[in-house]
Amino acid sequence: MSVGNGRICCNSQTGHSLAKNAEANRLLAKPEPAFIVDSMLGSVARKLRFFGFDTWYTKNKPDIEIILLGIKHNRVILTCDKDMYKRALKLRAKGTLLNGLGDLGDIAHVFFIYGTMLSTFMHGRPRCPACNGRTVEVPKSGLKEEILDFAADHKFFRCCGCDKIYWEGSHYKSLKALSKRIDGRILELLKELSLYTVDYSAIPRLDFVSWRMHLA
Repeated sequence: MSVGNGRICCNSQTGHSLAKNAEANRLLAKPEPAFIVDSMLGSVARKLRFFGFDTWYTKNKPDIEIILLGIKHNRVILTCDKDMYKRALKLRAKGTLLNGLGDLGDIAHVFFIYGTMLSTFMHGRPRCPACNGRTVEVPKSGLKEEILDFAADHKFFRCCGCDKIYWEGSHYKSLKALSKRIDGRILELLKELSLYTVDYSAIPRLDFVSWRMHLA
């Protein structure tokens, strides 16, 4: 699904803001996005990793280096820096400008601009929030007793990159609940599309039907 392939024309302030992202929408065309996130969005990066997305988090790197890495590795650049965002678009990098006011709103905005629900891609295991490594389920037999003492009833996962151990505890459940709230926010943004005139001819029919079902 890619609403970004359509042309949005509107005269409201909100609509104008979305229309300015038309170029970014056109660029966000990967079936499943991978991200590179600037240093101001560490919490967003960790949550994207939990949701299963390949997400690089950059610290102390110049803007141009982040942009070039995004271009080289076909990653969507997430930033709160307007100047960096404009520079990225001039270099034809994939980019989304966030306001940095909250993880829920920021992540919802990312997938709204991409043109899908977050849940569309949440079919795999979480990545390691610390290092972005893939995780695999591990048997309890090889775990330390102090871990099993307070988490014996959960499934356990090991990061293939840094060997950290994770389990499906209360934090896991709270992040799963957050993912549903993010999808709810995306639906709210979709309903606002009734303010705009959208060129649906540029949108694949199945995509249009899917969005229409969500809006019904």
